[in-house]
Amino acid sequence: MARLHTVPSRLAAAPNRLQPATTRSQQRMTGRRLQARRLRVWSRDPYCAGCGELTRFPDGFQLDHIVALANGGEDTEGNCQVLCPPCHEAKTRRDLGQAARS
Repeated sequence: MARLHTVPSRLAAAPNRLQPATTRSQQRMTGRRLQARRLRVWSRDPYCAGCGELTRFPDGFQLDHIVALANGGEDTEGNCQVLCPPCHEAKTRRDLGQAARS
C-alpha cells in the first residue's frame, strides 16, 4: 500500500493580535470578575470609607483603590474599599495630585 504524502501548508500562522498589558490601567479587572469583586467588597463593609454613609448595591457606590494604581497600588481585593460618588471624586482628585507631584 502506498503512503499518502501531505502537501505543506501555504498559509502562514496569523500573528497574535493580543498585546500584553503594559500599564496598570490596562491590567484592571473587568466584566463579571469585577462585578463579583464589587459584591464581595461591599458585602464586607457597605458603608462609605470616607463619610460613613450606608451605600446601596449595585449603583450607590464606587469601588476605590485605597492606594491608587497611579501611585503604585495593586489591583487586589485587599486594596479596595467602598466610597460614595462624592467621596470617590474627592479622593481621586487627591490621588491624581499626588501622582502629578511624584
